[in-house]
Formats: sequence, C-alpha cells, structure tokens
Amino acid sequence: MNPIIEVLIMVLNLYKWSLVIYILVSLLAQFGIINRYHSIVDLVQNSLSQIHEPLLSKIRRITPIFGNLDLSPLIVFIGIEILIAVIITII
Repeated sequence: MNPIIEVLIMVLNLYKWSLVIYILVSLLAQFGIINRYHSIVDLVQNSLSQIHEPLLSKIRRITPIFGNLDLSPLIVFIGIEILIAVIITII
C-alpha cells in the first residue's frame, strides 16, 4: 500500500478517535462527572472543539433536530468509516 494512503488513513482514524474523546469529555462535563473548569479539562475540550466544531456545525445545519439528541458526531463518524472503506477499496 502507498505510504501516503497509509498516512491518510491514520489521520482519518486519529480524527475519528479524537471525535470520540471530544464526545466523552463533553458528556462527562455535562453530567458533572468531571470539573469543566479544571485547566486540563478546559484545555482538552477547547482544543478538540476547535478541531471538530467547524465540521459538526455545518452538519448540524443540515440534519433535523431530535430534541436534545445531536446526530452530527454519528454522521461524521459514519462518513469517516465510509471514506476509509472507499480509500481502501480503490487501492
């Protein structure tokens, strides 16, 4: 496999797992399990927010609203998986 393609797949997987961490940190802070005002939690949440919110906000404009349920991370996660599968099958 081409090294550039391998790096692209690694970056997509890293983005996918950082999205999972972003969701978990947001949920834990929302339920009060972790202190959102702690400096490390704030740093992680702000850093991941700057990475993921531009894409998530664009998808939120398109997707319907189901009460308090946000489906945009799920759509991004599925989109990344489809993109990885397409990249692997093309090669």
